[in-house]
Amino acid sequence: MAGLFGTLNNATSGLSANQVALQTSSNNIANTSTDGYSRQRVNLETNSAYTISGVGTLGTGVKSAGVERIVDDFVRGQIRNANSNYQFAAEKSDVLGDLENIFNEPSDNGLLTQLSTLTSSWTELSNNPESDTAKTLVAENASTFTDTLNSMADDINSLTNSTVQSVSKNVLDFNNKIEQLQNLNDQIYNMSSRGESPNDLLDTRDSVLKDLSGLANITTTTDNYGRAFVQLDGQDVLTSTSMSTLSVVTTSNSSGSTLAVGGDTSEVGTTDTQYSLGTVVLSSSADSTGYQKLDISSGTIGGLQAAIGETQDRLQDLNDFAGTIAKTTNMIYTNGSSSTTGFFDLGTDEGSYAANITLNSDISNNSTGISAGKSTASGDGTKAAAIAALASTKLDYPVSDTELATYDSDSMSFTSSQTGSTFANEFNNTVTKNGISKQAADNTATSQQSVLTQLEEKDSSVSGVSLNEEMSNIIKYQQGFQANARLLSVVSEMLDTLINNTGV
Repeated sequence: MAGLFGTLNNATSGLSANQVALQTSSNNIANTSTDGYSRQRVNLETNSAYTISGVGTLGTGVKSAGVERIVDDFVRGQIRNANSNYQFAAEKSDVLGDLENIFNEPSDNGLLTQLSTLTSSWTELSNNPESDTAKTLVAENASTFTDTLNSMADDINSLTNSTVQSVSKNVLDFNNKIEQLQNLNDQIYNMSSRGESPNDLLDTRDSVLKDLSGLANITTTTDNYGRAFVQLDGQDVLTSTSMSTLSVVTTSNSSGSTLAVGGDTSEVGTTDTQYSLGTVVLSSSADSTGYQKLDISSGTIGGLQAAIGETQDRLQDLNDFAGTIAKTTNMIYTNGSSSTTGFFDLGTDEGSYAANITLNSDISNNSTGISAGKSTASGDGTKAAAIAALASTKLDYPVSDTELATYDSDSMSFTSSQTGSTFANEFNNTVTKNGISKQAADNTATSQQSVLTQLEEKDSSVSGVSLNEEMSNIIKYQQGFQANARLLSVVSEMLDTLINNTGV
């Protein structure tokens, strides 16, 4: 359209384009402090021109080609990876810190101090084998030692169960986030298929993906519509046509496992497969009875699972420690006739030695009956001395039947193991293992926190709202709007002159 009406159309398109740009800038300013918001920008394009013969090409104004988010998807992918690694280390460190408190070493009233006190009481009894007071001290110190072992084992089991519950809560959160993402995908598809830009929905989608990455090491893909799909350990969790559910193993034995279906501890499921505590399994919405184990290597869930493995290993170390002390002491106390009873009672469950070890009830009820010597001869304290000497004997953990068979009834001693360690060194090794693991988790958490902070700053530099930039844009769009409004006024005056003063 040539002439004044063409000019009028150009000015009108300019007004409209600057209005859209102003509204976009105002939206950016309003969301300066909104978490997860990505700044938006209007893409302005020239309208298609037309050609007048003998004149040339004439423009037809401007149009808004869409409002786009300013994001760096690669950086956001890195943020998800760093967030997943950080949450893994942080959660693992927290649980191992609780385990460190249970061991309570070094301490003036810790297990090692009690073991030393018990050894000293055996030495005192060997020097005074007829002393009822010395026998009473041995019984009391042994009872205190076993009570501490029982308490530590119970506390570790409680910590493990609490951590399994935390895994269930996080899995429930993960499933809820997947449902939220599925709903977002539907909304994004509906808008994108109509040619609209679902910018705010895409921001929410990215926030949900970051939350999911904090829970587990997800792999994400997006389609042309902007929908996000999720895999975990190579298995599809959310696709365009299906959604699967994560569940958690809460108890396990040789006959199978009990599950918190969907992470909900009130909804119990079972499977014939024996899984480790805290294992996460996947089931599709179409088949809630078929479960597939998932290996989660990072995120909060992965960190909690790794911590469960550590607590179970340290509990086994404690069981081996308790079993070795009890069996070797019993062998000497019973003159080689029994390793499972005599001075200490262990029970039959090797996986619960630390929880079940107790002072023999006969001794507990009558400590004066403690046998201090190999014979009944007055002044014989050889048995008490041999038991005290165990503290400096190097043994393997757990002590094997073969090693127990090396007991020499004449010398009342065991053949020292070249690869073994003393009671105190073995317990120190257990405490040290936990300390090293916790320190490694702390160091990883610190480094990943630094990486995450740097990536988030980089993301903010790209997607964050700059008030200075937006205020400059407002001035630019304001002046553009005013110029186009002035042009409309000029064209209006020209049309008035043309119509009213020329008689056209």
